Amino acid sequence: MGLRVSVLGQLTVVDGAGEVLPAGELPRRARQVLAVLAARHDRIQSKDALADAVWGEDLPGNHAGALEHYVSVIRRRLQPHGSPANWFIVTRSGGYLFDTSRAGLDLADLRQLLRRLDSLPPGDPRLPVHEQILKLARELPFPEDPYAEWAGPVRSEVSVAAVNALLKLADAALAEDAPRSLRLAQEAIELNPFLESGYQAAMTAAVAMGRPDDALRIFERCRQVLDSELGVAPSAELAQIKRAVLASRSVEAPPPAAVVAPLPAPPVPAPVVPSERFLGRVAEIRLMLEPETPAVVHIVGPSGSGKTAFLAELGRHAPGRVGIGDAGPAVGVLRLAWLRSVLTDLDAKPEAVEAVERALPDQPLDQAALELIATTFDRPEQIYLAVDDARDLDAASVAELAWLSRHCPALRLVLAYDYPSQITGRPLAGLGTPVVLRLSPLTADELEPLGDPGLRELTGGIPALVAVARRPHEVAGAVAMQIARRRTEWMPALAWEVLRVTAALGDLGAAELAALTGHPVTEVLSAVDALVHACLLREGPNGQVGHASTLVREAVAAQISAATCLYLRKQLAAAS
Repeated sequence: MGLRVSVLGQLTVVDGAGEVLPAGELPRRARQVLAVLAARHDRIQSKDALADAVWGEDLPGNHAGALEHYVSVIRRRLQPHGSPANWFIVTRSGGYLFDTSRAGLDLADLRQLLRRLDSLPPGDPRLPVHEQILKLARELPFPEDPYAEWAGPVRSEVSVAAVNALLKLADAALAEDAPRSLRLAQEAIELNPFLESGYQAAMTAAVAMGRPDDALRIFERCRQVLDSELGVAPSAELAQIKRAVLASRSVEAPPPAAVVAPLPAPPVPAPVVPSERFLGRVAEIRLMLEPETPAVVHIVGPSGSGKTAFLAELGRHAPGRVGIGDAGPAVGVLRLAWLRSVLTDLDAKPEAVEAVERALPDQPLDQAALELIATTFDRPEQIYLAVDDARDLDAASVAELAWLSRHCPALRLVLAYDYPSQITGRPLAGLGTPVVLRLSPLTADELEPLGDPGLRELTGGIPALVAVARRPHEVAGAVAMQIARRRTEWMPALAWEVLRVTAALGDLGAAELAALTGHPVTEVLSAVDALVHACLLREGPNGQVGHASTLVREAVAAQISAATCLYLRKQLAAAS
């Protein structure tokens, strides 16, 4: 095959002679068109669907004509001597298709390897396939558009494939090459710092190398990440490895050389009561624990609002009765990873867990498997199946949840995601929304136990910012910027411009924002409504709006040059 396109990492295109073509010089929109088609390769994309992915709500007046222009640009630049007979972007049924029979695509190769891995019969060697997967998946795709809705699922798919390959290879290398096992496990941690299996593999490798202190440091890193970012402690399994390491060190400690008269015992200090890590949400937790809690409860709130911590807190209030799974990585071979986590939390029978592990990724669970899993939820008291990042659950997973809900009277489904609008038209909407609990920012009263009067203004009450507010400025700023980006990724570009202008100039009215951004007042008000709803802006006196969090404002302002600030001030003065 001649032409080859690579989207894992930076976009590159190489012709049959090995010459690198100027893909990076394509116009920004042309690169996005190429990226979306690559993400959805070998599937026809209608012009409407393709334009929706590229422009979102900011569609140009003639989006079909604009797409035709950018596809023409791609063809001229990358296949200057091509023709309809060999163009890899094929016009078909009024839309476009990336045809991998005409151009190689690394993402298609990766997906083929994953399908091959799924189809291998038991006993066939899998490590060579994992090696090939890792070779392709070390870099995530579409770094130019990491927050785009079309790119997110693909980046997650590649990340899951890479982490899974790293951990399988780390386990295989442990006996004969513990240093390599440790390197692979650490690479998995870098890709997903919240996955405990990475830390477990790294600790095991460090112990095998005779480096118990390194194993303890790895545990401590895991504890700090989970505590500061998610508000949870490491699992009992990981804690057991730590205890084993400590026990082995104490066995090696030499006995005292001589017996000496004991010194008077020092006074015993009063026990220190740790400060409460989880704040607020009292009414929401009480509602969840009521005897007649609805069968399905949706927990919503934008990025950083503490949904994951809320689920963990529910587990602390109902010990042994809450199983939590994360549907974020539930793609391909890991479609039911969330259900396996739930069953593990609830100490399900081994055969129930095995039924999930045996399931094929592209087929729903059969009746026998569902009945076996249902025994986990057959209890006299309420039991909770919680799914974090639930919006992208596929139709099979939703059907399985619906079956369990119908057949297990004590079962309560708890589904967490960002916004109710996200599930419109998605399978998850089929479960209904009898109760939707929105996690609002924490109030000054809820933050009072921390003893920091300025915390509400600094963080806007956003739990993720509260957790990092007094950490180094670089850390807090990075988290604040990530939250701002995540909360605005679904909004029109004008919303980010409003956020930038208010970061540079402070509180402004709608008319002032319209003059500074060059947009009609009606569009500005729509962007402001979205930003207020996302708790990034607050409404002040006289109809003005400003940043709800000082941390977010400073993070956004740090990206604005002094020249831009001066220009905006002059523009504001001229408009006054």
